Amino acid sequence: MAAIAFNMSFMNPVAQAMKEFSLTDIYYYVMNDHGRIDTSRVITIVDMTDLHNRAAIADVLKEIQAANPKTIGVDIVFEGMKEEESDLYLTDIASACQNTFFSYRLTNYVNDTIGYERDIHSFFTDFVEVNEGFTNFERSLYGGIKRKVTLHDICRGEERESFMLQVARNYADNQLAPHEGNVMNVNFRPTAFRIIPSDSVAYHRDWIEDRIVLLGATHELYDMHYTPLGDMAGIELLAYSIQTLLEQSEVIHPDGWVTAILTFVLVMITCRLRLTYVKWARSRKNPMVSFFLTTTFVIGSLLFLWTGFLAYCAFLTFVWTNISFTLGWTMAAIPFLYGAGEFYELTFRRLIEGQS
Repeated sequence: MAAIAFNMSFMNPVAQAMKEFSLTDIYYYVMNDHGRIDTSRVITIVDMTDLHNRAAIADVLKEIQAANPKTIGVDIVFEGMKEEESDLYLTDIASACQNTFFSYRLTNYVNDTIGYERDIHSFFTDFVEVNEGFTNFERSLYGGIKRKVTLHDICRGEERESFMLQVARNYADNQLAPHEGNVMNVNFRPTAFRIIPSDSVAYHRDWIEDRIVLLGATHELYDMHYTPLGDMAGIELLAYSIQTLLEQSEVIHPDGWVTAILTFVLVMITCRLRLTYVKWARSRKNPMVSFFLTTTFVIGSLLFLWTGFLAYCAFLTFVWTNISFTLGWTMAAIPFLYGAGEFYELTFRRLIEGQS
């Protein structure tokens, strides 16, 4: 039935929803609702949603620099020149920001060899040399739930580094441990990032000094993304990605063969426990007690509690180690084998006993 559902056209929304689902989403939900949410001591966000004048943005950037942050990340792409005086002022400020990284976008993906065809930079990169990195997330996930971030990508055959990686490396004084592969699973462990209004930078120097400061919009509808924590502004998504890099807390999904072995072991343990319990229940001297303990309701309830216990163990493993085990096959196999056992009890065993 599952195969039919995933191949019939009218079931495509169901199939897509199942592909998007991950147990980590439940873990984050539990941690967000019942856990203690820490406030980041490393990353601060300056909200510039209401800023549209480039001279005003340049003034905010200048104020941030005056508060002595360790690293600044600007998630704004200034496409094209608009007002010569404001643009020249912004260019002068950008050229003086040695610890600042500006974002740009890669567009028009071609293939794995060429990569992207275009890179959209801020206009002032034509006049001054600035630090910059792309802010694209994994290409295949656009329109879906954002769980992964691209650290390196190809544009016109040349490898580029992401904005997130460069900001994290600068803050860590180039001591950041290398990451294997081009894609990283972002850890969305619920975190509160302090958000400073653009007109209040001077009043919150203690939230800026020696920290990473990200300048971007927190309430722009076009820059909202769906994540395991719900709708999230792009600048906050970048914050979680940078935090994952700095803390080396990437979510680890074991390989398929590890999941297969784990599923086999857990199912075998479950079967062994069920057989031991049934044997114990049938050995009770009181026939009514024995009958009650072996009813479908009792055994089914115990299996439900057992699977809940396994899910809780998987949750604790994730909290302590950032390893996310997929228990879907285990949860599906246990009820299937339980049903098969009940079918055997009701048919073949009684038939054999009757013939004997």
